[in-house]
Amino acid sequence: MKRRDGYRKDFWLTIVGGSILVILVIILGVSFFKAISEAETKSKREFLRKQTELAATEIEIEMVRFGEDANHLIEFLEDEDLDSDDYRDDFTNSARRVFNSYPDLIDTVWVNLKDSVIYLTRTERNDFIRGKLEGSVPQKNDREFLFKTKGRNNGFELTFSLNPVKFTKAFVTHYYLNKGGSKLLMLGGKLENLDPGPKENILTIDSESLNQIQNDVEIGIIGIYEIDWVKGEDGGEGILVQFPFNFGDFYEDASLLFVIESESITSGIYSTYLFLFTGFVILLIGTAVFFTLSLQNNLESRKLLEQNANEISELFDQQNILLKELRGFVYFHNYKGEITRVSDEVEDILGHSKKVFLEAFKEEEGNLDALNVKELVKNAVSQHKTFIDLEYDFVKPNGEKVRLRIFEKLVFDKNERFNGGLGICTDVTDQFLSKQELIESGKRLQNLIDNIPDIIFSYDNDGKVLESHAIDQRFLNSTDQSIVGESLFDLVPQKQREQTQFAFNLARKTEQIQTVDLQVNSNQRNQYFEMRFFPLDKKRMMSIAKDITSQRIWEKGLVEAMNAADQASRAKSEFLANMSHEIRTPMNGLLGIIDLLDQTSLDAEQLQYLEIIKNSGNSLLNIIKDILDYSKIEAGKIDINSFVFSPSEELDKQVQIFYGLAQKKGVIMNVEYEPIANELMEGDVEKINQVILNLVGNAVKFTSKGGKVLVKLDLEKISGEIYYLKCSVKDSGIGIPAIEIPRLTDPFYQVESSSSRSYQGTGLGLAIAKKIVELMGGELTITSELGKGSVFSFSVILKKAPSEVSESTSNDHPKRKNWLGMAKEYPMRILLAEDNDLNLQLMTLILHQLGYDFEVARNGKEAVAMVMNKEFDVILMDVQMPVLNGLEAAKEIREMSEKGDIFIIGLSANVFDEDQKKATEAGMNDYLTKPIRLASLAEKLKEYALKGQIKNSVFK
Repeated sequence: MKRRDGYRKDFWLTIVGGSILVILVIILGVSFFKAISEAETKSKREFLRKQTELAATEIEIEMVRFGEDANHLIEFLEDEDLDSDDYRDDFTNSARRVFNSYPDLIDTVWVNLKDSVIYLTRTERNDFIRGKLEGSVPQKNDREFLFKTKGRNNGFELTFSLNPVKFTKAFVTHYYLNKGGSKLLMLGGKLENLDPGPKENILTIDSESLNQIQNDVEIGIIGIYEIDWVKGEDGGEGILVQFPFNFGDFYEDASLLFVIESESITSGIYSTYLFLFTGFVILLIGTAVFFTLSLQNNLESRKLLEQNANEISELFDQQNILLKELRGFVYFHNYKGEITRVSDEVEDILGHSKKVFLEAFKEEEGNLDALNVKELVKNAVSQHKTFIDLEYDFVKPNGEKVRLRIFEKLVFDKNERFNGGLGICTDVTDQFLSKQELIESGKRLQNLIDNIPDIIFSYDNDGKVLESHAIDQRFLNSTDQSIVGESLFDLVPQKQREQTQFAFNLARKTEQIQTVDLQVNSNQRNQYFEMRFFPLDKKRMMSIAKDITSQRIWEKGLVEAMNAADQASRAKSEFLANMSHEIRTPMNGLLGIIDLLDQTSLDAEQLQYLEIIKNSGNSLLNIIKDILDYSKIEAGKIDINSFVFSPSEELDKQVQIFYGLAQKKGVIMNVEYEPIANELMEGDVEKINQVILNLVGNAVKFTSKGGKVLVKLDLEKISGEIYYLKCSVKDSGIGIPAIEIPRLTDPFYQVESSSSRSYQGTGLGLAIAKKIVELMGGELTITSELGKGSVFSFSVILKKAPSEVSESTSNDHPKRKNWLGMAKEYPMRILLAEDNDLNLQLMTLILHQLGYDFEVARNGKEAVAMVMNKEFDVILMDVQMPVLNGLEAAKEIREMSEKGDIFIIGLSANVFDEDQKKATEAGMNDYLTKPIRLASLAEKLKEYALKGQIKNSVFK
C-alpha cells in the first residue's frame, strides 16, 4: 500500500511538475513571442527611419552636386579662351554630361548667351537636342520648378526646368520596403506617388495623420507615425516615416515619406513557432557546441599564456642585450638603501663582483661611492622627488677612470611612504669624452670667430638680428643703436634693401652662398662691404661682411686707368685713320699719274725712271698698309671671314709672286705639300695668304745669291671635320741671333736698326702675322741659327668644306693690261662726285684716258640734284664731301622711287672694315680705297657696265 502511495505520489508529482513545466513553457512562449514582436516592430521602425533618412540625405547631396555642376557649366561659358567651336561642341558635350549625371531631373535648359538664347533638351527616345530659342526664357510664373544660375562678369545665365517628382521616383527605386510598402513625396503639402504603376493607385492617409504630417513638414522636423491607410480596395494600419529635406535652391520645403504595413512586420513571427521544438533541439546542440568551444578556447588561452611567458622571457633577454650594448646594469634597493637585486653586468661596468656591490650598500660606513648615492636618495626623498639623474667619475679597482650615469625611479606607496627604488647605471665615458671634445671644438670655433677681421651676424629666418660680432667695434657703434633684435632690412640703406632681401631669401631657399655689395655711410665717410649670406641651420642664417673699401678705391683707380688707356688707344686709332686719309689723298694723285704715264709711249730710259717711281710708291703704300693693319688688329677691328679654298693652289699663287725676284737674286725656291692639301677647306684665305706672303717675302729678302728657300704645307686632322693647316718657310739666309728671336714679333722692331742697315722695312710684318695667326687659333714659331738660316712656321685651324661644294674654276685668261678706249666697248653715263681739286684732276685724266665723258658734282647735294634731273648709269661717289657727304647722298638716292637702283661706287681714303660696312649700309654697290689705280677702276666700270646690260635686257 505504501508502495502504491509512493507510486501515486511520484505520479502526481510528475503530473504537477509536468503541468507546471507546460505552463511555464506556455508563459515563456507568450512572453518570448511578445518580446520578439515588439523587437521586430521596433527594428522595422528604426530600419524604416534609416532608409528614409538615407534616401533624403542622398537626394540633398545630389541636388547640391547638381548646383555645383550647373555653376561649373556657366564657368565653362565664361572661360576667356573659348572660341565659337568650344561654345558649340564642347559646351554641348558638357551639358549632355550634366543631363546624364541626373537622369529624369532635367527637362530642358535655356542658355542666355547675351546676344542669343539656346535650349538643350532630351526627348523620350533619349535624343539630345540643341536649338535656338525664338521666344523668351520661361519664368517662375510659367513653370513650377525652375532653377537659375548666373555668371559673374559676362552676363551668361542658365535656366533649368526640373522634374523633382520623376527624379525622386527614379532615385528611390533601389530602396527596398516590405511587401505592401509605399514611397511618397510631399511638395507644398501635396503628396506625390513614387511607387511604380499608375498614379490613380496612390496610397491615401487618414486626414488626422495627414494634417499632423503637413504641420511637421512645415516646421521641418522628422516624424514617425502610426496611420490608417487606404490603397485602392485595400486598407489597414501601418507605420509612416517622413524626413524633411531641401530640394535645392528652387524648392526648400519637401519631405520624403516611406510607409510599411503593420501586419507585414509580424506576419513572419507566427511561422517561427511551428519550429519551436526544433529550436529547442538546436539550442541544446548549440549549448554542447558552446561548451566544446569554451573548452577549446580554454586550451588556446593556456597555449597563449605559455607563448606570452616565452615572449616575456625573450624580452628580458633582449633587455640584457640592450644593457650590454649600453654598457649598464639594473639594480633595486629597499627603503633603507640596501641593494636587494642587481644584474650580472655590474662586474663589467664597475669592476666589482655582485657580492661586493651588495655588501657595500649594507655597511653604514665604508665605501664612499655607496654612501654618496645613499645620501643623494635621502635628499631626493626629503624633497619628494620621484627621479634621480646624475653623472660622476668612478675609479675601478684596476685604476681605470670611467664616467657613470645613474638614473633612478623612487617608489612611494599610496600613503606617500618611501618603499625603495629601481635604477640603471650606465658607462657614458665615450659620450662624455665626445661632449668634452665638442665643447673644446666650440671654444676653438669661438676663438676663430673672435679673431676673424670681418663682421659676423646671425639672424632668424625673417632677418631679425640674433647676434653680432666685429673685432673693430667702430662700425657697430657708428649705427647709434642696438643691432640685436633689429631687422637686417631696416639697417641697410633704402636703395639696397630689395637687393639685400632677395639675396637673403635666395640663400635660405637654395642653401647656397649669396653675395651682395653694400655701401654704408659711417662717421661721415663711405664704406663698402661685401656681405655673404648662407644658412647656418634650419632656423638661423648667417652673414660675413668684409670691408672692401680699399679694394673699391683700387678698382676705381684701375677703371680710370683703363678708361684713360682706352681713350689713348682710340686717339691713336683716330690719328692713324686720319693720317691714312691724309697720306692716301696725295698718294692717290701720285700713283694715279704713274698709271697714266705707264699707258703712254715712253723710251727705255723713261720707262726705267717710271719703274723706280712706281716701286717707290708701292713700297710707301705697303708701309701705310702695314701700319693700318696693325692698328686695326690692336683696336680689335679685324674680322675673320670664312671662304672655301684649296690650300695647295693658294700656296702656289702666293709663291709665284716671288719667283721673279728669286730668279733675279739667284735664289732657288721649292714648294712641297702632301696630297691632302688639295682638299677644299673653309677659312679666311686672304689672311692666310697675307701671312704666307710676309714669311716668303722675308725669306727671299734675307737669302743671298745661291741660297735656297723651301716652303712646306701639310694638313693634320684633329677631330671630325677640324684640321690644322701647318706651313713652314725655311731659308738658308743670314740667320738671326738667338737673343733677338723673342723680340722679332714686337711691332717696329728690327734686328739691324742702324741708319745704314742692309734691309729696309717697317718692322711690322711679323707682328701682324703673329696677331693674325693667333686670331685664327694657331701659333707662330721661329727657329734660327746665325749664318745658317731660319725656319718660320705657323699653324691655323680650318674646317673641311662640305662634299657638295665644288671647286671653283680659276680664270686662266690673263688680265687686260691696255684699257685705252674701253668706253667704246663698255659705254656708260658717269657722274663723278668729288670736291678735292687734286683728286678731281686725277680722275679726269684717268676717265679721259679710258675714253669716258662724265659730269661732275662738287658735293653730295649737287649729286642728288643731278641724279633727279638726268640719267646716269653709275656714280663715282667720294665719301667725304662738304654740304652733304657721300653716305648721306647715297641714302637719299636710294629713296628715289624711279632712279634709286643706279649703281654707286664709293671712293675713300678710309680703309677700315667698318668704313666699308657703313658704305654698304648707306646703299653703295661697291667701294674703292684711295689711291685709285687705273686698272682697278677700269675693272669696276667693266663689271657694272655688264651688269647694266643684263638689267636692261631683263626690263625690255
